[in-house]
Amino acid sequence: MVAHADISDMLGAWALDGCNDTEAAAVQAHLEECADCAAQARRLRSAVGWLGIDQVQPAPAALRQSTLATARARRAPAAWVTLTNAYADQVALLDAALADMSPIDWRRADSRHGDVRGMLGHLADNDALLAAELGLPAVPMPTTDDGSAMRAAWRTQADAMLAGIAEADPGRPVRLAGPGRRPVRTLRDALVQRAFETWTHRDDIGVTRTIPAPEQIHRIVELAVALLPAALRVNDPANADRAWRLVLHGSGGGDWTVPTGAARIEVTIGADAVDFARLAANRRQPRMLAHTVTGEQALAEAILRVATTLGCD
Repeated sequence: MVAHADISDMLGAWALDGCNDTEAAAVQAHLEECADCAAQARRLRSAVGWLGIDQVQPAPAALRQSTLATARARRAPAAWVTLTNAYADQVALLDAALADMSPIDWRRADSRHGDVRGMLGHLADNDALLAAELGLPAVPMPTTDDGSAMRAAWRTQADAMLAGIAEADPGRPVRLAGPGRRPVRTLRDALVQRAFETWTHRDDIGVTRTIPAPEQIHRIVELAVALLPAALRVNDPANADRAWRLVLHGSGGGDWTVPTGAARIEVTIGADAVDFARLAANRRQPRMLAHTVTGEQALAEAILRVATTLGCD
């Protein structure tokens, strides 16, 4: 699922056949679900015909990429810089926490990965998955159990990835990290996921908890909401196509309806945005999440239960 606002912003380009194949497919899928955008799309297509430009020859296939590459070489898009900085900030925070660890700290138990060394190895493996998607070199983790050496290798991998994506196309399709069949999303979403997992594992090692900036929390929740329909189809097919609404308050909050534009909402779930992000990371269970439910309780329980499967663990 692509955010309604993002599709609205693309309609003009779509009407002029200015979208790439991935964007055009996302717009077409959205138009089948959203009556408002479909009406706007018809008006724009009509205007294109009225202006007499519907028969314009398409631009050369390489023109869009070469133009974007030139523009990005001069100045990366502000939204992309924001995303890369969010990931870089989480990397720096985790690295600083690891720098203060003693040999005993590195062996602190972790319920998912054995100890802190296992957690860092897991994080580095997921970073390497994205590096491989982008054709960037993977930095091998040392075979030694020396935590400091593992920290250095992980940081080298993260820094190499940040350098490699500085001028990448944020809309490029890549596979996200995660168990099982890894969903294909944009590089933009993958970077949100990398910052999200890095923040989550920093919490895991027991340092003082911090909350990312509101816009970062909002992006994390937006990605979780986008992934939920497919996760429901896999984990709870009976509830996969039902309409629901998520209203989150606090830092990074917002209001999401799935599917977009649904006329009849079967349940509305309210909660704190940061708490919901931790639920999506499988660091909080539904029964421990302070939330409200208006509508069908069973559907709410299914949505919250499946939301815990969205993280990388």
